[in-house]
Amino acid sequence: MKKHILTFLMAAVLLAWFFPLFWLVLTSLKTENQIISGESLLRGSLTLANYIKAFSATEIFAWLKNSFLISFFTMVGTVVLDLPIAYALARIHFKGRNILFWCIMASMMIPFQVLIIPLYLQFNGYGLLNTLSAVVLPRLVFPVGIFIIKQFYEGVPAALEEAAFIDGANRFKIFTFIMVPLGKSAIVTTLIIAFINAWNDFLWPLIVISETVKYPVTVGIANFQGTHGTEYALIMAGAFIASVPQFIFYAIFRKQIIAGLVTTGIKG
Repeated sequence: MKKHILTFLMAAVLLAWFFPLFWLVLTSLKTENQIISGESLLRGSLTLANYIKAFSATEIFAWLKNSFLISFFTMVGTVVLDLPIAYALARIHFKGRNILFWCIMASMMIPFQVLIIPLYLQFNGYGLLNTLSAVVLPRLVFPVGIFIIKQFYEGVPAALEEAAFIDGANRFKIFTFIMVPLGKSAIVTTLIIAFINAWNDFLWPLIVISETVKYPVTVGIANFQGTHGTEYALIMAGAFIASVPQFIFYAIFRKQIIAGLVTTGIKG
């Protein structure tokens, strides 16, 4: 009996997760007239016209390129900054270490909306508005990534570092040649989360980017809602196109994600 209940609950959860995607794909294959008329999505013919229009009549290729660049540099910057911070907090004993860690964790409690005006004024002063750098920079210090990597490094036996010190290795060599390779699963998990967050970002790019050709794909799709009405079918096609890279990315690295979450003790 319990097994049947569990199966039913799992099926219900899967349905709740996949129905919006099913609805999105089906809507993207309908004409605008079919959607406006209120016709059932399960009836009528299907068409690829919205996808053809998205690729031929919009700047979606440029938007996808911008999103890839933003996500790539966010991932690289996140690792370059967060990895040594996490290692120092986990393995180096210094005064105020715990206070610093909890200050970083507390920053996650601050809504990003509170920081929009100060960040905007700051980037305006630097002359970085309407650049991809303005989109990337606020995301580089990633508290969740610091937490994930720190949790992993705290589980590494101290004897490993002590043996390396005895063999004559300094702190930099231990970090570079021992701790970084050991932390592969936690690092990959952080990279993937950083990629997804950067790819899905909407509000901040909308504020700092003014040229249409520089939009990331999330903001570009919203641009389909023009002064003459909203093209719902085209928006759905664009949304599905924008989702495909994330599905591919997750499919490739799903084992690393699970391994990273397990080894760092994070429960879903």
